[in-house]
Amino acid sequence: MAIQTNADEIRALFPEVAEIQDPALRDGVVDIWLDLAQETAWERFEDIPKNLKEEKHMTLIGHIQGVTKMALAMADIAESLHGVEVDRDLLIASCILHDISKPLESAPHPGGPPTGSEVPPGKITEFGEKIQHGVYGAHKIWAKGLPKATELAHLVITHTRTSNTRSKSYEAALLFYADWADSDAGIVLGGEVPFSAKWVEK
Repeated sequence: MAIQTNADEIRALFPEVAEIQDPALRDGVVDIWLDLAQETAWERFEDIPKNLKEEKHMTLIGHIQGVTKMALAMADIAESLHGVEVDRDLLIASCILHDISKPLESAPHPGGPPTGSEVPPGKITEFGEKIQHGVYGAHKIWAKGLPKATELAHLVITHTRTSNTRSKSYEAALLFYADWADSDAGIVLGGEVPFSAKWVEK
């Protein structure tokens, strides 16, 4: 299976791509999504669940859109109120690519447990079981030779607590907190306990 799509449709899914000033980075972000369209077992990006746990009713695309908008809103506040300079190209690209591996981490599962929404049932793939979340996104960033590839890959890898590496950049903080805030929105809507109430450092 694969998703039949094109660059214009990817840009429509993620309109903030147009705000990336570096044309090579802007086109590279779109190209990575086009690659994943050919690699996934899903037939539509809009059907892919955010995950198969508390947020199985939430779409991956909706989550990425939420993270991107939240991170940019926080960046605007930090810049206007506190004078914090944010690399917006890096921030936007990292938000749109942070969960790029998820189209490979699950597959359609017709007849599987319902999600409680219009999102179709899915099942975890061997890729999802064995490959650490964030790694494939970094691989694609380096393979495409994107501008600021190492820093961008670093943000994608460190956005998740499954990584043993943390980032100290402010762009990483914006991505990290926007990701958790949007995830908690999905969890609360599903009637579960948000991550913020379960946060324990180990």
